[in-house]
Amino acid sequence: MRLAAGLAGALALCAGGAAARVSPPSYALPSWSPDGKHLVFASASGARGAIVTAAAAGGPLRSLSRTGALSQVVWSPRGRRIAYGSRGKVFVIRNDGKQRHSVGNGVEAAWSPDGNGLAFVQSALGGPILSMEAAGTGRKRLTNGRFDHAPAWSPDGSRVAFARATTVGGVESIYLVGADGTGVRPLGPQGSAPSWSPDGRSLAFWQRNQEGVVLAVFTFADSQVRQVTRTFAAYSRAPRWSPDSSGLLVTICSEFGACRLDVAAADGSSVTRLGPGSD
Repeated sequence: MRLAAGLAGALALCAGGAAARVSPPSYALPSWSPDGKHLVFASASGARGAIVTAAAAGGPLRSLSRTGALSQVVWSPRGRRIAYGSRGKVFVIRNDGKQRHSVGNGVEAAWSPDGNGLAFVQSALGGPILSMEAAGTGRKRLTNGRFDHAPAWSPDGSRVAFARATTVGGVESIYLVGADGTGVRPLGPQGSAPSWSPDGRSLAFWQRNQEGVVLAVFTFADSQVRQVTRTFAAYSRAPRWSPDSSGLLVTICSEFGACRLDVAAADGSSVTRLGPGSD
């Protein structure tokens, strides 16, 4: 967990510099760069938000763009661009913070493996999952569910995993659909916010229990689900796999809404706290 230790130092440095402010920043929505050397995530302090990058080995945080409330931040597979959601729209920005542009209405954006397209949800309430080119053209519908959420592409680009409920705020289950919108089927487990491992062998997602939520991993080889963390009060968005499929970057939140970043080993052996905050 050398990588986790380095990033923990970077976040601690940032938090220390913010000690004089009334509200220290809260970190959420993390995403790895394709080479595993950097992370991008949301930083929020009060009503203000920003898209921030940091070296995974430690060092200062860099703000790319100031914005309002963020619903998603995700690095493109080729590393050149970052997509994020804010105020019901999907934006794309270069990894140096330049050339920001809106690609249209939507939330919960997810890059296709080739970096040329995005899958997203029609609205914050859910609804059909759609896909489009990164420029905002070529929209097509992948699902027809009224309460579908959290699309995640398979590494080979052939399928999209997502969570489906039958009512607003209802229990969600994991589903799969072909990238062309055909072959929708339930995977089996109850869960929310799926994330496909880079090696294509597993899906990570959040499962609810009576006390809160736990991070779980489904393995395709044996169709088994195993819990890899203890129960937390809440989470923010999907877990993010490390490029080597060994770890998961997660956002843990308290019942009062403050969030922090942790790294969970995919085999369930450890959880490393990266930033300040409680659960």
